[in-house]
Formats: sequence, C-alpha cells, structure tokens
Amino acid sequence: MDQPSSCHAKGNQFKRRTIFIKKGLQFRYMTLIILSVLAGLMIMAFELTFTLSDIFDNYPVLLQPLYDNFPTIAYGFIYKIVIYVVFVVLISAILSHKMAGPVYRFEQTCKAIAKGDFSQRVHLRKGDDLTDLQDEFNKMMDRVEAEINKKQHGGV
Repeated sequence: MDQPSSCHAKGNQFKRRTIFIKKGLQFRYMTLIILSVLAGLMIMAFELTFTLSDIFDNYPVLLQPLYDNFPTIAYGFIYKIVIYVVFVVLISAILSHKMAGPVYRFEQTCKAIAKGDFSQRVHLRKGDDLTDLQDEFNKMMDRVEAEINKKQHGGV
C-alpha cells in the first residue's frame, strides 16, 4: 500500500503498487467504458450488416465473393474485435486508476484528519485526476489548521 500522505512533501512523486486500489469504483467506471464501446461496436455491426444486405439485394453479383468467404472474414473480424476489447479493458483500467487513486488518497487523508491530525494534506501524483480539488482541499486545511493554532495560542 501507499505510504501515508504525511510522508510526502509536496511535489514528491510516489507510485501505487496495485492497479485496482478502489475495486468497486474502478469496476463501475470500467464497465461504463466497456459497455459504451461494445454498444458502439454493435451499432456499427448492425449498420454494416444492413448496408451489405441492401447492396446484396440490389447487386448480388458484386458481393457474392464476400458471402462465399464470409466464415473466414467473420473469424478475422471476431479476432480483431477481441483484441480491441482487451485493449479497451486495459485502457479503462488505467483511466479508472487515475480516478480511483486520488479518491483513495483523499479518503486516507480525511481519516487521518478525523483522528485529529490537522497537518495532513492530500498529495496526488502528476497526471492524476482531481488535482484542482487537491489544491482547494489543501488550502482549506491550511486555513483550518491556522484557525486551530490561533485559538490554541490565545487568539480570538
């Protein structure tokens, strides 16, 4: 697992050792990406099928070689689709990691703050999503910590 965020000075880079850091969130995110790609592929396949059927009805001689070789063409097409879907799964895992990692980091930092450590800040990796939220959260915690210190040292 990652080191606690307090071990990282701002700007230091760290690497997560696992791809699936928040499995539920990542699998939902990946499922949405994969289903949208599969829906697009299905729409494309139906459109291609209807277009070829229409051409075959009007010009059967033109497409006869295609229909004669259909099993070979279909297997090649299915093989390419499987490779494409595997590629989409890998890309969606990477994209979901860029979202789930920061969410995980925020959760860990919030748990530490809830235990009373107001010096905690969120430090995300370069390229992660939610860096604007990180900046605003850290500004908020700077203000909260300053107010607590002010009250502890006799300020009004």
